[in-house]
Amino acid sequence: MSYMTFNLLEEKLSTKERNQLPDSEFGIPSLRKYPLDSEARVRSAIKFFSYVDKEHEEELARNIIKKMHEYEIPMDTVGKNNRLHKYIIQEENK
Repeated sequence: MSYMTFNLLEEKLSTKERNQLPDSEFGIPSLRKYPLDSEARVRSAIKFFSYVDKEHEEELARNIIKKMHEYEIPMDTVGKNNRLHKYIIQEENK
C-alpha cells in the first residue's frame, strides 16, 4: 500500500463522520489525528506508523496496540522493520 492509498482511505471518512468521532477513536486524541475507528484504519495506521512524528510515536503506539487487541489483530502483523515493532515487544514483555 502506498502513501497515496493511505490518504485515499482517510478521505473515505467524510468531514461530518470524522467530526462525529469521539477523541478516543483517534491515535493522537489531542490532535484528532489518525482515526482508528475500524479494523482497516488500524491496519493502515500500522503500515504507516513509521511516518509519525517522533514526539507522538509512543502515544500512537499505545493507542494502536489497544485497538489491535480490540479488533483481534495479531501482534505478528507488525514487521520487524516497522518502528511500531519495538512497542509490540515491550507490550509482550509486560
